[in-house]
Amino acid sequence: MKILFVIFLSLLSLFSIKKEEATIQIKCMLQMIDYRGEGAYFVISVVDANDNYLKTLYVMGNDKTWFSDMKAFWQHLRANELLTDERFYPLIDGISGATISGGQRRIFPLKIPVELLNKGNRLRFETAVEDKGYHTEDVALDLNQTALGKNHQGSGFIQQIKFLLPES
Repeated sequence: MKILFVIFLSLLSLFSIKKEEATIQIKCMLQMIDYRGEGAYFVISVVDANDNYLKTLYVMGNDKTWFSDMKAFWQHLRANELLTDERFYPLIDGISGATISGGQRRIFPLKIPVELLNKGNRLRFETAVEDKGYHTEDVALDLNQTALGKNHQGSGFIQQIKFLLPES
């Protein structure tokens, strides 16, 4: 009887374990342009060819009252009723309380689902600074190994982005 109970518990634990999503972890170095004023808010997302959000990877700045400054992200949150869904925010790989200001540099990890690589998707950096502007695609790059191996110049508040890929 004990053996059957142990087998039952073992089977139960197998079914209750969530399958871990296969990801590639890279380090991202982000350098800001030099400007005066408030820190920038960032959303780093994977979008498809039609700019539909597939996965939000990172949000820099955790005060949700300012998310409306990032217009495309805000529209996504509202359309999918995620703004008040507290279950959504822990799914974002990193929410940093601190924003980043003009001239500063930050290095942080990004976990990118392997299933989204090399499928025609893009990695998009959306930025907003209070009273200074908003950039839907401050940086946007194809989500593939080649693009992740290059440096990218921003068109708004981001001066440049560099990635450090894991050794293979």
